[in-house]
Order: sequence, then structure tokens, then C-alpha cells
Amino acid sequence: MKYEIIGSSSKGNCIIVEDVLMLDCGVSYKSIKDKLKNIKLIFISHSHSDHLNKKTINQIAYNYPTIKFLTGSKEVVKELSLLKINYKNIYIPNWGKIFDLGIFKIKLEYLYHDVSNFGLKWEYKGKKGLYVVDTNRIDHIDAKNYDLYLIESNYKEDILQKHIDDVSRETMGDLVYLTRVPETHLSYEKANDFLINNMGENSQFEYLHQSEYNFEKEEI
Repeated sequence: MKYEIIGSSSKGNCIIVEDVLMLDCGVSYKSIKDKLKNIKLIFISHSHSDHLNKKTINQIAYNYPTIKFLTGSKEVVKELSLLKINYKNIYIPNWGKIFDLGIFKIKLEYLYHDVSNFGLKWEYKGKKGLYVVDTNRIDHIDAKNYDLYLIESNYKEDILQKHIDDVSRETMGDLVYLTRVPETHLSYEKANDFLINNMGENSQFEYLHQSEYNFEKEEI
């Protein structure tokens, strides 16, 4: 399955699949303006600005008024309703149920973050994909033999614990941040467990939202 990662970090998240599906839009308009002509659907997982860039979405809605937006988050709906988007172009399906949107079949999966957040399962031209970011667990999701897995792998558990042990002797501010990471993001180990239990022989996968600081080659 064809995909392009425009951004996958706290600086901005956006992935385009098969030229028609955009997964989150937390990047600048300039970085995606040449890729919008075929986009049919934009999924917004949650309301954090690195996933929902209001300025960019305003420009998209103005220049491409037929593009549809999809979310399960009430906070995202509130943000989108304040922008230049026709409310009829905002899909708000109930999570956990399969919805046929014409060229797409989709299903939202509830995720565990510090705001309302959802992952997306989609089917397009007979191929299935899963997108999951900003969650502390995904063991409740069943996605066997999908064609593409786009899965957060934010930190390695042993390296994060080393950093927690180190900063606990230094600044409380850093400690608060680091101890929050396992509550809001998915570890490399949990991502791998999920992939091992779900991938088929021909499945593709990509790790997302990896923190350089909490992997082997880390720099503050």
C-alpha cells in the first residue's frame, strides 16, 4: 500500500495514503499544498495542535471545499466547527462500528490519551490499514492480516526508565514530563507485541512518532 509520511513528531503529524486519504493534519499548508488535489478524506485523531493545525485546515477547506473530514472526538468537532468548513463535510461516526463512506470503509478505535483520541481502520480498494498514535495501549484492538500498520513507537521502556532515574536526582519538571510519557504514548515494546500478534506474511508496517531522546541515539 502506498503511503507518504509528511510529518510524524511533536512538531507535526500528517500521513497520506494512496494519494486520497490524509491521516492527521498538524503540518503547514506549504508542506502539503501540492498533494491535496486527489485527497478525498482527512482523518483527525485528536485535538492537539501537532495533529490539528487550524490554519492549514482553514486553507484546505477554502481551496478544496469538497474534501471531507472525519473524527470521533467532540473536541475536534468543536475546533472544526469554528473553521471555514461546511458542517456537512464533517463525519462523526460512532466508534467501534464499520461505516461505508463510498470509496472507504472505516472504523474508529478508541485510544488512551490525555484527550479524546481515536485510531482509524480503513479499507480502500480491498486493502486494509490501521493508524494509531498517541495512546498508552493498543492490546484491545484486533487487526489481523492488514496490509498496512502505521503504529506509534514513541520510546524504549528501558531507556525511558534510565532517564527517569537520572532526572529524579535533578529537576522535578523533567521528571513530571518523563513519567507522563507511558501514560500517553506507546512504547516500542508494546508496538512490536501488537505487530507480531496481528501482521500477516505480506503486511507492511511503519513506526511513528519516535522520540530520539528515548531511543538509543538520544540528544536533548
